[in-house]
Amino acid sequence: MIILPVNLRNRWDRTPENLRGAMWMLLMAIFFVAADSIIKILSRRLDPLEIVFFRNVFSILWLIPAIANAGGVKAFRTNNPWLQLTRATLGGIAMICIFYSLKLLPLADATAVMFSRAIWMIPCAVLLLGETIQWRRWTATIVGFIGVILMVQPTELLNFGSVKTGMVFALTNAFLAAIIFTLIKILKGRGESNLTILLWHASVSVLMTSIPTWFLWIMPTPFEILLLVALGLIVTIAHSCLIQALAVGQATAVTPFEYSRVLFAGLVGFIFFSEVPTIWTCIGTLLLIASALYIAKREALAGNNQEG
Repeated sequence: MIILPVNLRNRWDRTPENLRGAMWMLLMAIFFVAADSIIKILSRRLDPLEIVFFRNVFSILWLIPAIANAGGVKAFRTNNPWLQLTRATLGGIAMICIFYSLKLLPLADATAVMFSRAIWMIPCAVLLLGETIQWRRWTATIVGFIGVILMVQPTELLNFGSVKTGMVFALTNAFLAAIIFTLIKILKGRGESNLTILLWHASVSVLMTSIPTWFLWIMPTPFEILLLVALGLIVTIAHSCLIQALAVGQATAVTPFEYSRVLFAGLVGFIFFSEVPTIWTCIGTLLLIASALYIAKREALAGNNQEG
């Protein structure tokens, strides 16, 4: 969990669960944007499938101390093998899609399109988790989603005759991510550990991409190997934050805070990749921030068991 002084830890423990989940989501967003930036740099020369393969290999390597502490192969033990396999397989496919979209689209655009998952997250949470959504949270979530739509410019998404390949990959990732988020919530509700979920995801993804990587192989340079090692660590931390967010908060309450990832991606894209945001990106980002802050305020006032 978190290493904090006792007084701060006590305050953290008294914080409403959904607000704690939101904070985990913000941390996750920062780490994922850092990882996306590394992927974008690596994909200039390496195929995204090879990057997916190495990303998961190094993720497993970074988890070796935790695996050893959990008893070695015992860390893979699960009471829900088919659910773990389904989540891991969908996660592998979603990862491949987003890596290709990061290669083909500007960083902020790829990140923004992913958030069309919000339209799928609500019915998934209602149908599979039995969560109740009251109108304030529903409205704030929709406002945030409108912000995403403005940023990606609807004319490009609706004109399917000329839709960009990168956007197809990003939209596919978004659809799968909504299901994956819900499956993680179910797995955590059944007592599955963060480590087990991460190990199944990384291991299945390695198996899925090992053969394609053989045929697409390009020898990484020493600098690229360093980036791949860093990528494995950063994504492992990001996924841990995501799992913890969904474990402590309601999916429909904490998911909107991932929208901050679009803001971070826009800043990184501008500073490091010379990607200048459009007016629509700016307006959309303001809507996202407004909706996220509103939900945070409602959760802080309402407490653990009330809707925002």
